[in-house]
Amino acid sequence: MSAALENVTEETLASIAKAQTTGILTGTGVYSYDLSGLVSLIPVVTPFRDIVSRVTSKDGNPYAVWRAIMDTTAAQPDPSMGFDFAANEVVFQEQDFQARYKPTGLAGLVTQDAFDLGTGYADPFQVATFQTLNQVLIGDDRKLLGGQSFALTRPTAPTIAQSATGGTIGAVQVYVGVAARTGSGYYYGSGNSQGNSASTTFASGAANSLTATTPAVRGAVAYDWFQSANGSTWYYYTTTTVNTVVFNKVIAVDQALPSGTAVPDLTSSWKGTLNAKPTFNAAADNGSANANDYDGFMATLAGDYNGNGQWVTPGTGTANPSTFKSLDGGALTFAGGQVQEIENYVFLPLWNQIKASPTALMMNAAQAQEIANLVLSSSASTTFLNTDSSGRISVTAGGRVGEIVNAPAGGVTVPIEVHTSIPPGTIIARTDRVPFPQANISNVLEYRNLRDTAQFDYGISRIANTAGGGPRREFEIRSVGAFINRAPVAMATLSNVG
Repeated sequence: MSAALENVTEETLASIAKAQTTGILTGTGVYSYDLSGLVSLIPVVTPFRDIVSRVTSKDGNPYAVWRAIMDTTAAQPDPSMGFDFAANEVVFQEQDFQARYKPTGLAGLVTQDAFDLGTGYADPFQVATFQTLNQVLIGDDRKLLGGQSFALTRPTAPTIAQSATGGTIGAVQVYVGVAARTGSGYYYGSGNSQGNSASTTFASGAANSLTATTPAVRGAVAYDWFQSANGSTWYYYTTTTVNTVVFNKVIAVDQALPSGTAVPDLTSSWKGTLNAKPTFNAAADNGSANANDYDGFMATLAGDYNGNGQWVTPGTGTANPSTFKSLDGGALTFAGGQVQEIENYVFLPLWNQIKASPTALMMNAAQAQEIANLVLSSSASTTFLNTDSSGRISVTAGGRVGEIVNAPAGGVTVPIEVHTSIPPGTIIARTDRVPFPQANISNVLEYRNLRDTAQFDYGISRIANTAGGGPRREFEIRSVGAFINRAPVAMATLSNVG
């Protein structure tokens, strides 16, 4: 008997029903199992985590603290004083800032029985550890960008524009509700903002539709939309990454979550429940403030800061000094060799504010492709035809725009970076080096930690009559840290890009 056949156990053979045949045919089933190695199909792309410096604090404290001399140039006295007069004194303003340390991490579990049954094929302990670490890295990237501890501002009641075509809405009254999500809410379903609503009544027709728009919520990367027939019972309609949506039907049940390139990686969880639908709360914040989050990059560009230098809801403290502009669903446009919205709403305001150029433009792949399509479809773009080894013309289809010239800053080129943890519709101008005299900033952006990416094994107790309660290994991979942005004034956000 062959070695392969000897390795097929009696239990395996007994589990496969075989028909009696004269002789041994292929249908008899005398063959081995062509089982290849265990594969992993989880993409782990974490560019922002790779960019941000990770620095371990020398002192334990609930907060990372730093102090800044604020820009008071606009408040300085006239330097001219005349002969025999003393010069006017310079105005100074010092501000303390604080970033609260928070733990982040994920856990893994492998039973001893699973390990034993995997003998000769794969090591479940190694698999669990490696895959848990992968998810920790993905989570780090998402939280460094989208974590937020304070509540988003409540959206303004949406404006509603009726259309007699494009849908199946009849002569009825339709209530439209909207609530905003942070990056943490987009990727993990931690919740949304306090909701707001408006209604409209169609006088006639059976093919009506409506377009609802709410003013931009600073710090939001997505908007949940709801519908109601009476203004009290709400059903989830959809989620968009811009602050406008089209309703083309009346609903009486929650709709399916959107999917595809419009909302890549949108979570299918809601407040810890898998496949649950987003909810609408007009009375209070509905989870956009995540007390377990530290404030990530987008939060430091959205929130005001209070007297202690902590980030708070916009409108409740000193205004955030970063540049912000919403396109309200409008698309980028190309003219004069430039992407107009980036030049006018990002490059020019930043030059006026800090007299410098950003280091990079961070965006989702959708906006990177949008820019490439704008530039390469222009009649002013240049096409290069290269010859191959035989001297024939070799044409390569497609292209990308790797950099954009910052004309206001004197022609500095600014690279385009594609970031997987920035949803479509948001573009961020990041500045890694602040060229101010005696700025004393080694890292503009920093993940300051008390403990960085360490694995902890749990002591195991026996849990009777419970699957997974026997001999096992449980562990966590976790960090304790805070995100620091020492110069929000040098950053810009272009929001709701259609």
